[in-house]
Amino acid sequence: MLAAIALSVLAAVAPSVAKAGALHVAPCTVAGVAAKCGTFTVYENRVTRHGRTIDLHFVVLKAKHPSGRAIVFNPGGPGASAVAMAPDFAADTGSAFARLRDRYDLLLVDNRGTGASAPQNCDFAPPAHPELYFAQLWPDSLVKACRAKLAAGADLNLYSTSVAADDLDDVRAALGYGKLVLFGGSYGTTFYLAYARQHPGHVESVILEGVAPPHFYLIPLPMAGGAQTSMNNLIAACSTDARCSSHFPSLAQHFDALVHRFDRGPIDVPVRNAVTKQMQTVALSKEVFTDTLRHVLYSPSQAAYVPVVIERAYNGKYAPLASLINDNVQEFAHILAAGLNLSVSCAEDNPFITESDVARSSAGSFEGDLRVRAQQRACAIWHVRPVAHSFQDPVHSAAPILMVSGSDDPATPPQYAHKALADLPNGRMLLVKGASHDSDMPPCVWSLEVAFVRAASAKGLNFGNCAATYRRPSFHVLALDESAPDENPAVTARVRTFVTALLHAHLDRSQIGPALSNELSDTVLKSVASQAAQLGAMRTLIYKGGSTTPKGKTYRYVITFENGDAEATMTVGSDHRIEMFDLTPL
Repeated sequence: MLAAIALSVLAAVAPSVAKAGALHVAPCTVAGVAAKCGTFTVYENRVTRHGRTIDLHFVVLKAKHPSGRAIVFNPGGPGASAVAMAPDFAADTGSAFARLRDRYDLLLVDNRGTGASAPQNCDFAPPAHPELYFAQLWPDSLVKACRAKLAAGADLNLYSTSVAADDLDDVRAALGYGKLVLFGGSYGTTFYLAYARQHPGHVESVILEGVAPPHFYLIPLPMAGGAQTSMNNLIAACSTDARCSSHFPSLAQHFDALVHRFDRGPIDVPVRNAVTKQMQTVALSKEVFTDTLRHVLYSPSQAAYVPVVIERAYNGKYAPLASLINDNVQEFAHILAAGLNLSVSCAEDNPFITESDVARSSAGSFEGDLRVRAQQRACAIWHVRPVAHSFQDPVHSAAPILMVSGSDDPATPPQYAHKALADLPNGRMLLVKGASHDSDMPPCVWSLEVAFVRAASAKGLNFGNCAATYRRPSFHVLALDESAPDENPAVTARVRTFVTALLHAHLDRSQIGPALSNELSDTVLKSVASQAAQLGAMRTLIYKGGSTTPKGKTYRYVITFENGDAEATMTVGSDHRIEMFDLTPL
């Protein structure tokens, strides 16, 4: 969603033709913050060192008190853009990154094949054709067409993790950093462990969130078991929640029945075509249902809808399920360079998966082997060379390493991080109970990460009760398009007016309390408006209920936009001013 914002600041420094080794840097502004944007040119083929070149795009958010040191961040995927997150980091005031920028630059580099760095973009979920992406995770016809398009201008065999790690080391040297603090999430943890193995002398410390270590973790083998654990824990949490359990007392049995309903074949579901704006009926396969549900479990805000969506589908009302799947698929389609995702996983993971691996990892899970078989099918079409088997050797590193894992993570289950610790003598692992793959970690985790970087060691950290401070969002008992019965039309109209003003960066500050007014500074407001603009036009407000809090009356809404949905929460104080407002994409 943020790619267009970040990439616009790079256009002025991107050369039309550049030789390998060329560094171009220019001042730029990201979300109102002064920064440096640029490109560094590398050979596509780093071995032969001739032929096609790639401009690696980067952004540097400078430290308040520069020390010549940098933290480099990779969001994962494989295929996600780091540069696209620059506006978020620029506006950030509270996370570990924000606090560490007192002394550290924040370096965001788009790996080859991602963002603006020779992107391998494929649209495997074309909005006009939901019948394709509701049937297959990687529709065969689209995979064939995109591979042919990309291979006409690039060698898809040259976009591996190890090659990208060498690219990063060249960028580091060109910018004059001696060592880097590596901060990675998901596939970013694989990437930075590979970098630490290849360039140990250039690593100051490493933070890994949602750990996928080479050797122990082969995409997508751990995902079936991770999804099952995550779903089991969600069902258990619902059973101990008075509101959730009273509305969905048979959630476990109804989920199991729904999963097995797909054994008879795809189920017809209604979905709104984003292009024609009309409803159409498409066949939803078990392959897409189970793996997209796993994706939904990444996000606690989305997972909070799972019980009601499952209950509605069990009773034959498939519209909420179809909407949840459609929104999730489109969200991931906008985040990842899907071609690069295949170029990496089909070379580094798929070739090393055995049938015994598949049987073992799939046993007892609702997803079974469906995701593995889908990936194998796509990789057979993508057809890239396997990397050297040594890439899948365990990573041995003496670098200080802090691993953070969530107990409910369906993508990178915590046991794989634990296994990797045996080869990382200066590593420690923090397990956050209840957290998932994309959970907002408690502030105490940020504090531990800051302390770790400052000390360049995890040995003295006191994890204490931090691991148990995470709380999942409350479960919803209404589907996304269902309104609560006690709606106040005047409040709904006020929310609509406020959101409209927020999207246009023009607030009537007399209507909001001083704390919220300070939080929504003009700089922050412009950044929020720029990012929210990617959601498109606002369509509907759906009231989800209200409650009384010490600060006043709180109202919750789901807002549907042209390009996605968001949850809005507004608190109105006794003086009728808005004291709190939160808008979170779903």
